Amino acid sequence: MKRPLALLCSVVFAFSAHLAQAALPFHDTQGHFSAMYVQVLQETCGITGYKDAQGTPLGEFHPDVTITRAELIAMIFACSPDPYGSGAPKTFPDVRSADWFAPVIGMASAQGWVTGYPDGTFRPNTPVNRAEALKILFSASLVPLEKNPASMTFTDVHAKDWFYTYVASAASRGFIQGRSTATFAPSGSLTRGEAAKLVVYFFALHTTESSSVSERQDTPAIQSGEGTTFMGCQIFPPDNPWNQDIRSLSVHPNSDNFIASILAGKKYLHPDFGSNPDYGIPFVVVDNTTPMSDIQAEYADETDAGPYPIPANPPIEAGSDRHILMLQKDTCTLYELYAAEKIGNLWHVGSGAIFDLASNLLRPDYWTSADAAGLPIFPGLVRYDEVQSGKITHALRFTVSKTQKGFIHPATHFASSSVDANRPPMGLRLRLKADYDISHITGASRVILEALKTYGMIVADNGSDWFISGATDSRWNDEDLEQIKSIPGSAFEAVYTGEIQP
Repeated sequence: MKRPLALLCSVVFAFSAHLAQAALPFHDTQGHFSAMYVQVLQETCGITGYKDAQGTPLGEFHPDVTITRAELIAMIFACSPDPYGSGAPKTFPDVRSADWFAPVIGMASAQGWVTGYPDGTFRPNTPVNRAEALKILFSASLVPLEKNPASMTFTDVHAKDWFYTYVASAASRGFIQGRSTATFAPSGSLTRGEAAKLVVYFFALHTTESSSVSERQDTPAIQSGEGTTFMGCQIFPPDNPWNQDIRSLSVHPNSDNFIASILAGKKYLHPDFGSNPDYGIPFVVVDNTTPMSDIQAEYADETDAGPYPIPANPPIEAGSDRHILMLQKDTCTLYELYAAEKIGNLWHVGSGAIFDLASNLLRPDYWTSADAAGLPIFPGLVRYDEVQSGKITHALRFTVSKTQKGFIHPATHFASSSVDANRPPMGLRLRLKADYDISHITGASRVILEALKTYGMIVADNGSDWFISGATDSRWNDEDLEQIKSIPGSAFEAVYTGEIQP
C-alpha cells in the first residue's frame, strides 16, 4: 500500500541531490541485516536509492552510512500515514527555504515531532544519535511510551537520563538491541540500515508479499512466551510464533485426521539427534571477522543472495540435506543453507535464507528457505545447553512423511502436490496433550516433553514421521533420550494457529 505523499514526493525522496527518481534493487543491502526492512521502505514508502552526479542510478542504499537528522525526518515523513500537521511550522536559522529538506522539517515541526536544539538550530546535516532517533520516532508514530517500562540490562542507560523512557519502551517492545550485550550506546550514530529497521517497527509496515506474524489476519492472538536467548542474541522476539506459549490455543477442528495421517507411518516420537556426530543438525557461531562468501543457488528466485559468513571448515549436516547453519553473534543474524557443497572456490547450494533475529517478518508467501516450509531451522532445534538449564522456551522442529499442498503461517511454502485435506500442512503445530502423564520421564527427555506441552512442535519438512530435530552434540546421553521413543503420536493434538494457505 503506497502512502500518500502529495506535493512533497520529490523532496521527501531526495535525501539530497544524489537520489534516483525510480526505485531500484539495492545491491549493497543484499545479505545485510537491513535488506528486508529496506525492501519494505521501497515498496511501502517509495524510498529510492542514490544516483551519481551525472544522474545515473547506482542501486545503492548505503545501509552502513550514518543517517543525518534531516534524512531521518524525510524517511519518517515518507512512511507516516498522516504526515501533514495543522500547526504552524517552526523556522530554524540553519534550515533555508531552498534546502531540499526544508519542507519536511517544517511539516515535522508543525506535527510536534521535532523542536530543535535550545540554541534554536535544527542541525539538519548532523548525524542523529540513537537516543534522539528514538525520541523522534515515538513522537512521530502512534506507539505510546510505557508508563512503567521494564528494567534493562544496558549499563549505559540510567533512570536519570532524559532518554531512559524512550530506550526502555523500545527495548520492551523488541524494537532495539544494544551495540553489545551490555550497552546501548545512546550517543552513538544511527546508520541508515538501523533507521530503516526502526521505521518499519514503529510504523508496523510490511510489503505486499511479506509481513510480520502479528499482522497476518488469519493468525490468532499470540500469547508471548519467555523468549529464547543464545550467545547474547534473542532468538526472535518473545511474541514470535517460535516462542509462543500454546497451552491456551484451541484444538484444530481437523486435529484427529491430521494425527491419524501421521500415525499411518510411524507410531512413536523419535529424537533425530544424539551423541553420534552423524545425527542431528549442527550449527556454528560466527562473528564480524568471518569472511563473507558468495553462493550459487539452484532455487535462486527464492534464495537470499547473500553473501554468507561461511567459515573455512563449517559443520555440515550429514546425509543429503547438508544444511549449514550460521549464527552471526555480532549482528544477531541467522544464515542458513540447504544442500551446501563447495566446488572449487564457490559454494553451490539448493537454497539459502537470512533471518534478522530481532524481527518477526516472514519470508514472502510461497518462498522456501533452507527448510521446505520456508521456516528457519535453528530456532526449532533442541540444544544440549538449554536442556541442561532445565527449560526449553520455544517450539521444536519435526518432520512427517506426507504433507498436503498448503502451509500455515509462519510457514510460507509447501512441498507436496497432494490435495488430501487430512494430511498435515507445512507449519501445522502439534501439542502434547496436557493430561498425558510424563511423571515417569526423567532427565533431558522430561525437559523436552515439558516443552512439547507448552510450546509444541511445528511441521517443517518432509521426512520420517515424528522425528524431532536437535543440534549435533557428543554430550547427549542416548540412554536418556531413549525415553522419548516411548511417547505415542496419539498423545498429541493439532492446535489452531491460522488458516491453511493453498
